[in-house]
Amino acid sequence: MQNLVFPSGLSVQRAKKRAKELVKTKQACNQIDALDSISLKEINKPWALAIPYLQQNIDYLITLEDIERVMLQEPLLNYNGFGHLDSYSEHFYKKFTFKNTKDEYIQSFIKDRESLKNALDECQRCCLYLQHLKKINVNRYRIGSYGTKHSVEKYQRALNRFDDTYVSNGAFICAAIHMGFKVIRKSDHSPNAWILASVQSDIVIWERLTEKGNWMTSLELKKLQRVTRAIGLS
Repeated sequence: MQNLVFPSGLSVQRAKKRAKELVKTKQACNQIDALDSISLKEINKPWALAIPYLQQNIDYLITLEDIERVMLQEPLLNYNGFGHLDSYSEHFYKKFTFKNTKDEYIQSFIKDRESLKNALDECQRCCLYLQHLKKINVNRYRIGSYGTKHSVEKYQRALNRFDDTYVSNGAFICAAIHMGFKVIRKSDHSPNAWILASVQSDIVIWERLTEKGNWMTSLELKKLQRVTRAIGLS
C-alpha cells in the first residue's frame, strides 16, 4: 500500500500506531474507535471512508508541517503577509499597521500567525497555481504577491474544485517559499512581496488572454487554447 498521508502530514502508518496508544491508555475502547477518532479529526471522515479518500487525493503539495517550517524560516510572516518587529515606537504601529497601540498590533500579529499556521487549504490552492509558474534566477520585479493571490482565486474558480476559492496574501507567500520560489519583501513597511517568476509562464499568459475576451486575434486564440490545456483547464 502507498504511504498515504493526511493533509496535516500525519501518515496512515503513524495514525495506526497512535490508535494503538489510545487503546493502550484507555482513551479509546478499541482500535476501530481509535482510528475513527483520528480520521474524523483529520478530515472529518470515519476511517473506513478516509482510506479510499486519501487514495484518490494523494497529490498534496504542502502539509501543516511544511507551513510550520516556512514560518520558522520567516518569523515575521503571518496570514496577511509580512508583519513588523516589536521594537518600533507607538507612532510606527499607528501609522503603518492601522492599530492604535503597539500592544494591539502585537496581539493581532500573534492571532494572524496562528491563522496562517492553520491555513492548509489556502496554501494548497496556492501550490496548485504555483506549480504552473516558472521560476527565474534574476531579480525582475514583475509578479507581486497581493495581485497574484487574486490570480490564484481566479484559477481556482476556473478549476471548480473547491467551494471556497479565497486565499490570503500570507498563504500565497508561504506557499511560494515552500515551492522554492525566491521571495523578496517589497519594503520594510509592506506586507507584500515580489515573487521571482516568469511573466511568460503559461498560467500568466492564460490570465492575460482571458482578460481580452472577444478582442483576441486568431493567433492569440490558438495560444489561449494551448495554455488552457497546459494548466489543466481543457
